[in-house]
Amino acid sequence: MDSLITRNDSLDDLIESVDLLAQDQVAPEVLPVTPQVKLPSYHATPWNIVNASLAIADTITGGRAGLLQRLFSFVFFGGIAAVVNLVVFYVTFYHIALPVNVAIHNIIASVLAAEISIMANFIPNDRFTFRHLPGRSRSWSARCARFHVTSIGGSVLTFLIEFCLTSFAHLPAIGAQAAALLLVLVYNFSFHHIFTYRHVKA
Repeated sequence: MDSLITRNDSLDDLIESVDLLAQDQVAPEVLPVTPQVKLPSYHATPWNIVNASLAIADTITGGRAGLLQRLFSFVFFGGIAAVVNLVVFYVTFYHIALPVNVAIHNIIASVLAAEISIMANFIPNDRFTFRHLPGRSRSWSARCARFHVTSIGGSVLTFLIEFCLTSFAHLPAIGAQAAALLLVLVYNFSFHHIFTYRHVKA
């Protein structure tokens, strides 16, 4: 009988020890889950109405408002450069007499218009449109050289399209030049992302 009582006491002591141990244990701290905030793909401008429009575009396009922002800026500055191109081409082709045939005169006007418009395009786009892309960390001369490589490719396409439209479709030279510039816009915008301002390799 005494042995049974002693055994029960031991069992009670064990249960009490387990209870005390459970009370001493500190429950693991549960950290609150912070919802991940999705950053906008675009860069804010000084104008609230523009930022509101970009926010709506970012939602509708699934985070591609930054690309649309760059496209708008590129088209805007490219439009200015296109006007420069057309003015230089018009003055050179129609108002500067050269002792060459029409085809060579066309080539000279196109080359001169291309180089002047490339610089008119590069300077503002480098400063505003592509300033947040990784390739912007390259030196100014490297960016300018890459911009020229892409733009020269576009200029060659522009000339080929303009020359074909003038020679075979018999369109007026100035109209053919304008049509060629519009067609090459997509090429230029794409290759400035792929090549000119792509990330710098470590």
